[in-house]
Amino acid sequence: MEQRAQVIKLPIRRRTAEDRPKPRSIDGPRYFNSQQIRLLRKTVRDAAELDHFKDKVTAIREWMAIDILTSTGVRVSECANLRCGDLEIGYAQNKIFIRDGKNHIAAHVLIPQSLKLHLKQFLKWKQDHGEPTGKDDHLFIGQRGAWTAQAVQQLLKKYLRQLNIYEIGKSVHSLRHSYAVELYSKEKDLRAVQKQLRHVSISSTMIYADVSDEEISEQVDDLWG
Repeated sequence: MEQRAQVIKLPIRRRTAEDRPKPRSIDGPRYFNSQQIRLLRKTVRDAAELDHFKDKVTAIREWMAIDILTSTGVRVSECANLRCGDLEIGYAQNKIFIRDGKNHIAAHVLIPQSLKLHLKQFLKWKQDHGEPTGKDDHLFIGQRGAWTAQAVQQLLKKYLRQLNIYEIGKSVHSLRHSYAVELYSKEKDLRAVQKQLRHVSISSTMIYADVSDEEISEQVDDLWG
């Protein structure tokens, strides 16, 4: 007798939500626009002036950290790890040294004149308050010792919530993106952005060459007159 081929039935696996392709975002890096950054800076600076008047210290340190983050685009861990000796702000100097950046790469970051003056004032303030300012002494020291990256994250989150611009997943690292977007908008110079962010490859910097939301807004406003 002719034998019939045996049909092997494989178990049917139904697709679950986890199997479905995840939606992809094409919005680019998440950042704060220039108006939000200016508002953040003014709010923290005003708080620092009030604390100075009341002879308090918290907001004075917070304003220094926010000024560094928004004026240089350094990473939060790099900001928290800054030492007094990393500030190259003497005559004809305007740099800070990042001794342990991403992938353990050390490099310099150029700073604006306004930040240089603020750093000089902050160092004097530390000395007046009996804080050490030696070469390897941390720039930011609190009641529990040297600041951590988490401490910087929390202080920023506090002000973002106060200003009602806090979003989950859009906090400290978004300041770095904000800096890069603003810097690129000035001269459209990707190489300058690459050097300031210390990207090894220009491909990492290319995300900032995209058209910003602000530029699109200018184009779509009154599109039909």
